[in-house]
Order: sequence, then C-alpha cells, then structure tokens
Amino acid sequence: MKSVSSLCLSLLFVLTSCTHTPTKVPGHAEVDRPIPYKPERTPAADELDWWAATSQQVQDANCRLKFPVTTAEIDGYYKKLPLEPGYEAGTTEVFGIKLENERPHLVLALSKLLYPTREGVKIEGAPENFQTKYNVNPSCKKALCAAQAIFGKEVGPQMLFIMDKFDVNTSPFSFMNADLFTASEIADVIRTFELIPTQQLPFKSNQQLIKFKRGYTRASYGDDGDLVLANAVMELFDGWSKKSSLVRQYTLFHEFAHNYANSQFADYDRSATWLTLSNWKESKAGEFTIEKKKLLQGHPFVSKYGETNPFEDFAESVTSYRLNPALLQAKSPDKYNLVKLMVFDGVEFTSQKSCKKSSLSSQYQKQIDRDGGALSAQNKGQIKEACQRTFYQTVLGHVPVSFFEACVNYEATQLWLANNAPKYPELVPQALFDGKLRISNLKFAKLKKELTQVLAPEATDWILDSAKSYTHEMTSDMTNAEYCEAWAKLEDRVYPGSGAKSSWRQKGIFVSTDYTPHAGAARGLCLDLVRGFTPTSKSSTSAIKKWLKETFYIKTEAPLVERGVNRESLLKYIVDRTGY
Repeated sequence: MKSVSSLCLSLLFVLTSCTHTPTKVPGHAEVDRPIPYKPERTPAADELDWWAATSQQVQDANCRLKFPVTTAEIDGYYKKLPLEPGYEAGTTEVFGIKLENERPHLVLALSKLLYPTREGVKIEGAPENFQTKYNVNPSCKKALCAAQAIFGKEVGPQMLFIMDKFDVNTSPFSFMNADLFTASEIADVIRTFELIPTQQLPFKSNQQLIKFKRGYTRASYGDDGDLVLANAVMELFDGWSKKSSLVRQYTLFHEFAHNYANSQFADYDRSATWLTLSNWKESKAGEFTIEKKKLLQGHPFVSKYGETNPFEDFAESVTSYRLNPALLQAKSPDKYNLVKLMVFDGVEFTSQKSCKKSSLSSQYQKQIDRDGGALSAQNKGQIKEACQRTFYQTVLGHVPVSFFEACVNYEATQLWLANNAPKYPELVPQALFDGKLRISNLKFAKLKKELTQVLAPEATDWILDSAKSYTHEMTSDMTNAEYCEAWAKLEDRVYPGSGAKSSWRQKGIFVSTDYTPHAGAARGLCLDLVRGFTPTSKSSTSAIKKWLKETFYIKTEAPLVERGVNRESLLKYIVDRTGY
C-alpha cells in the first residue's frame, strides 16, 4: 500500500496537509517556518478523480444563500440594516481612528481586524497608529470607509462584512505570516459562506481565515508544500489563489468541513463510530489504514482523496453531502445519515425544497417551548438537585449566571432525550449537545425560570441563616465595610446539595468545583445590599429610583443600625442577579 506521503506526491488538487491538521494556529518553530513556494507541477491525466464534486455542482449547489459581495452591495446592505436596540450616537476611537455615530458591532469588527489575536505579538507591517499611517480622518468617520482606506476599496468592506457577519478574521494585522487578499479572492471567500447554513457559524470567536504570505508555504509540508492549497486552520496558500473561482470555493468549504469535526464535535473524525464506517484502523504509530472489507460493504468513499485518512474522509463526505449529495447517498447511506444528523441537523440539500425544511433541533425546541419539555415532577427534582450548588455559586462564588442556565439545559436535555427517544426515531444525542463542554443546543427557559423561583428563596434563607452565626460580630457603630467583613466568614459554610449527582458538573470544562462560598463574593453581596445596587433588569431613571427606594438605598458610610439587609432585600437581589 502506498504511504500517505507518496500519495501526496501524486496529487495536484491536494486540499489540505496530508497529515491531520489541528484547529489551533500552528507554532512558529523552525520546522513550521514559512519557506519559498515552488512552481506548480504539471498534473497527470488521472488526477482529476480526486474531487467529490465538480465545478458545475459547486456553481449549481442547491440552497445557496445570497450575500453582498461588491463594495456597493455591502454599502447598501448596511444602509438598509435597522439600527440594533440600545444604539447610542457618539464618538469612538479605534487605534487613533475616530468613528462617529457608528454601529457598535461594526466598531467591534473593525477593532478585531486591526488588533493581533495573540497578546503581545508584534505583527510585521502593523502600524502603532492607523490614523497616522492611513489618514482616515477627517474625511472618513465610519467603519466601512475606514476599512476601505486601510485594506483597499474592493477588499476592506468585504473583510469588515465577513468579520461582522461570521466572526471570521481575514486581516494581515491580526495573524503572523498573513497577506492581504485580492478583490477576487475575498469575493470567493464570501461566496463560500453562501454554502454554509448561517446557524452553523461561527465555529469559534474571531476565527482565523488568512491568505498565507505570498511566495511562501509551511516548511512542515516539505516537498509537498507546493501541492497544498489550504489547511484546516484556514490558511490559504498560493496554489489556492491560482485556481478558478469555483475550485477556490470547493477547497475552502472542504476546510470548513474539517472544522465541523474539530470545533463542534471534539474530533469526531477520529471517533470509533466514524472509523468503523470505512473500516479505518489506527496503528500504534498513529497511522491509519483501511481494512479490505470492500467486497462485503462496497466502496464507502466519495473521492480518492477521502481514502487518504479518516480526517479527509470526513471532510470529503461533508463536502459531498453539501455539493453532491447523490454521490454520498450511493457510496455510503450510513455516512450520509450520520452527516445529515450530526453536521446539518437533519437539513438536506438534495433539492431547493428539501433545505427549506426546519432543522430537527428547531422542531424539538418548538415542542419544548410549547410544553416545557413535558418533564415530570421527579425529573424536575433531579435537575434541581443537580444544579442547586451551581445556583448558589452564581450568588456567592464568582460564577456567571449562564453556568446555572447551562446546567439546567444540559441536565434537562439528558432526561428529555431518555423520555422522547421512541417518539423521535431520528434523534441523535450527540447532535444536540457537546458532551465535553457540557453545552446543550436545547433551551429549557420555562424550567430555568421555575427552578429559579424555587431556589432563590431557598438560597435567601440559607444565606441569612448562615449569617446569623456571625451577628455577634456586627455592631451598630461599625462602618458598612466593617459590618460586611463578618459576611466574608460565609466561606466556612458548605453549599447545600453539594453531594448531589450532576452529569453537567462531572468532568465539565467550564465548571466551578467549589463547595463553599467565596469570601470576596459574600462580602460584595453584603456591600451591594447596604449601599444599594442598580438592578440589571431596570433601565429607566424612574425605575431605578423606585428600585433603590424599595431596597433601602443608603447614601452614607456613617454608622447605621438599619443596614437594609433583610429577607425581602436579599431575595430581590438574588432574583435580579439570577435573571428570572
């Protein structure tokens, strides 16, 4: 059998590195330094067999979205876009450039394009002050024309649109070894996004997608460097630039397909389920080969390139599903169904009509919004026990309120799945939640509110009861700061429900394992109450004044007997902070 390396040498249309490329940005060690790009080799006659779809199929792909591509179209798009709620006129400065009355999301998008993504890294060619170098003001005071002045008339607005719409960063000022896209290149980037369902983006915040330094490739690709068009960390090389518009779109979509496996499903392309579908076997050295069972199961690959390794097999299968679905259906119905449920949430692209159907998760969500998930009282009791400590941590543990919501959604999803598996035969658990991050795609808003209404008074009584142990240290002649210092001793108390079983907490990444309150959080809670606090749920001046009056707002640090700390004010505080 040919080695993976020898296979690479025979290809012209290599889409990525022939080794699995991680999603994180590669380091800049000697082996991975940029090296001069070599002229393209002459292709062999049989090399065109490696595509999973033709250029015509890319062009005629069903259900293409329509995004603005030209500068005039992008300018028109933003002129017609309504102002978002909370918009306020004013002046904002971004790296020396003053923007007046600009949309906040465009200010943020421009800022990301001008700032290195790695803290402390100096990007070659990036100025200290963009206003000084590009003289944007005073003639321009909007983000779109600022992007034009810095990146070019037919490139800057496109980069700003991609950053704003998809949270994808194409800037040479944000990443090492990046060059500016040309107008035709950046247009093909936008056209590729037309093939991706908008709900699937972004793959991650401030996602890299760059034109690699022109005339160079990665040293780690060795003699194959001139064959690599792009890679899964979204670096596009000179070989990509030389291809036609449709080949560029195919290649870039293929790279996005890698990210479906890596970003959304924690390396699903090396899972036992995926490896079994094509009989991939991994050696102790980490290399993959295909067991010869094709006589029994047929040939389950959509392209020769998909036979390179399971990672390219996954990316090519996803690409075929989107651009040439009939091929994947014929080659491997099992792969087709897996991609359908795991990647595209039940949406198909076999016709213009098929992709207009609601995704499976949206159908499930509508049902949950109607009936709250139809969870039993026992189910709700289990979820309450599992998430009780997390709720207390949001009040006394420097833990975001979103963690409690995430816990409720994840625990409820597990029970909802168990209750509804017979009802929904196409239900795939992995498509609804990330088992590693403990994040569910389903939202149980009614349940979260219901549990908060139960837990808020419980937490109020527990805090006050615990604080009673230290009342002998609280005297009327104390300042507020001294008074609240006694509350810091709540750190000696153990949260109720700490021993309860919780699938969300077990091995979760974004989970606090604290069993006791934080002294600083308890002290801060007390100070908020005795000094008065601005509720997050209130916005108008009259509402805030009314709220402050209701919560015994104290304007002085002078010694006071009445501190405003009682069950009513504490319950209002917890209700406001936990958001129901």
